[in-house]
Amino acid sequence: MRRKGQKAKFWMVLATVNTLALIYPISLYVQADNNDAQFFATMVLLGVVFLLAITDTVSALVAFLQ
Repeated sequence: MRRKGQKAKFWMVLATVNTLALIYPISLYVQADNNDAQFFATMVLLGVVFLLAITDTVSALVAFLQ
């Protein structure tokens, strides 16, 4: 029973971190006023998504293979 609570807490924390990490790149994209700024914001957003995908995969594997 205890393990189920830990899994739920893990996913809640992971979702919160992902949401907070994406707030800045999305706001940067929304506030872009020209094509160069929009391109830069898109690259930042893609970079953050790529890093989050890697860290989420690693953290899920570490958390559940213990």
